[in-house]
Amino acid sequence: MRDSILKRRMHEWSRIEGERRIREILDTAKAGNPQTIRDIDGSFEIRFVGSSEKERAGDFLARGGPDNE
Repeated sequence: MRDSILKRRMHEWSRIEGERRIREILDTAKAGNPQTIRDIDGSFEIRFVGSSEKERAGDFLARGGPDNE
């Protein structure tokens, strides 16, 4: 049971704890482990997206909007 608590703690943070440990949270997300920071009104989902995964702005704009058929 202790292992499950530790694993949960590594992935889910209170807002106060998240503010204090933001560098650790960002580094962990960059390592491939998405993080969640809980707030009163909801949550922040933090994951790292490498630059190779980003779509070029020109390609995005060239696609246009959704097809309304």
